[in-house]
Amino acid sequence: MVQLRGDEYADSGRDIQWAMVDQVKRYPDKSKRPDHILWNGRVVKTYDRIPVAESGLIRAEFLSVKPEFEQGFDLKVYDGWLELEKGERVDILRTWKDNRYEDSVEYPFFCRKGEIGVWNVFKRMYGNDRVVEEKWTGNAGFWVEELSESERIYHCSHGMADPPDFEALVFKVSIFR
Repeated sequence: MVQLRGDEYADSGRDIQWAMVDQVKRYPDKSKRPDHILWNGRVVKTYDRIPVAESGLIRAEFLSVKPEFEQGFDLKVYDGWLELEKGERVDILRTWKDNRYEDSVEYPFFCRKGEIGVWNVFKRMYGNDRVVEEKWTGNAGFWVEELSESERIYHCSHGMADPPDFEALVFKVSIFR
């Protein structure tokens, strides 16, 4: 059995995903369950919800990325869509850091539910050169720097980092109404 200091998981010898599952077990009543864990005193999440108006503009920008693994982020519009350049509507947008493209994306959105989900993603190489796009595994997670109600910076660790490296990917999300 792992001994914890209160809700602090950094010294548990386990990864962020294990800590998130443990949090569910420790708080079976979802209404009382925290949406985060504590890791070295920081509030760490694997998923964030940004409250938004029914429509607006979302801008996401890579600020820094350590190059050892391909990394990116997902934006998920609940009960709505992001409208891409040629009018295509998607409810989820996965954006990878790629030096061939600009470091930012900006799209109008429509969202009946009033929230957009955000999380980091990464590519993991398995045997036989098989590459898998992953999220919410191993030490994948982030802490959020809230600049304002409509601007957040995400400091992310990819799943293979041991210990977690919350500066492996840093990106900013801004909402405009």
